Amino acid sequence: MVAASMDFLKEKILEKLEHLSKNVQQEVLDFVEFLELRKENRQESQLSVVSEELDEESDAGWLETDLSNLGSYEPYDWQPGELEKGLPVKYFEGVLVVQSE
Repeated sequence: MVAASMDFLKEKILEKLEHLSKNVQQEVLDFVEFLELRKENRQESQLSVVSEELDEESDAGWLETDLSNLGSYEPYDWQPGELEKGLPVKYFEGVLVVQSE
């Protein structure tokens, strides 16, 4: 039933468009394109809100992590130059590797 009403609506719009001048038809087209753009922008906006909410949940989870066992790790023997600003770091199955340039 919804498809039938959509077809009827499309037919009515097309009938009305046929009686308009080319300039007015162009204005209608511009308006329809504006509506499409506005819809896309709203969808992108909603996605960014969801993304921000997920980031906040992740941050909250990190802050609530149990860090009581940190003292059970062996101290790491930092080598000269490893703590310099800007060195890349990679994590491999339980090992943190500071890469030299």
